[in-house]
Amino acid sequence: MGRLEENHGAGDLVKSAAIKRFGKPEEVAAVIAFCASEAPGYLTGVDILVDGGTKAGQEFARAQKKQL
Repeated sequence: MGRLEENHGAGDLVKSAAIKRFGKPEEVAAVIAFCASEAPGYLTGVDILVDGGTKAGQEFARAQKKQL
């Protein structure tokens, strides 16, 4: 991660993610290629998060705070 990302809070996102790093372009591209292919033939109307578990980590932290 570069200074630009660190200075704008991106480091905090990585801390809350299940996978403690930013995604690589080829990892995101693989999901896009899957969606653009015939493979997900029966898949409709679904959001596919490619965030390394950031959303799940934030929800987990929020649930933990509620329990306190």
